[in-house]
Amino acid sequence: MMTRRAAISCGLALLLLVAGALSSRSQDRAAVVPEMKVLLENERVRVQYHDVAVGETTPMHSHPAYVAYAFASYTGKAILADGREIPLARKVGDVFYNGPVTHKIVNTGTTPIHNLIVELREPASE
Repeated sequence: MMTRRAAISCGLALLLLVAGALSSRSQDRAAVVPEMKVLLENERVRVQYHDVAVGETTPMHSHPAYVAYAFASYTGKAILADGREIPLARKVGDVFYNGPVTHKIVNTGTTPIHNLIVELREPASE
C-alpha cells in the first residue's frame, strides 16, 4: 500500500511532468505563431518560413538547434528569455547556425525579415 507521502510525491512529480510538457509546447514557435508556414516536418527536421514585418515583435518561443537562410537583408534584435538583447544584422544570402534558444525577435529595421529556418531534431533512439 502506498503511503500518503509517496502518493503526494507521485502526484507532484506527475504535475511537474505535465506542466513542463505544456510549457515547452507553448513556447514552440508553431504553437505561438499559428500562421507560421511549415514546409516540411518529420522526425529529423522542421523547415519553416520565419517572417517578421517591420516594427513587429514575435511572441517568446523556442527552437532546437537550427540553420537559417536570409532571403533579404534586415536588422533587428533577439531578446532572450533572461532579458539579454542581441543585435541582428543579416545580408541577403547569409546562412547561419544557432544552437537551441528561447527568444523573441524584434524587427527594428526598414525591411521585413524573411528567413528559411531548418530546425534540427535528434533522431529517435533505435
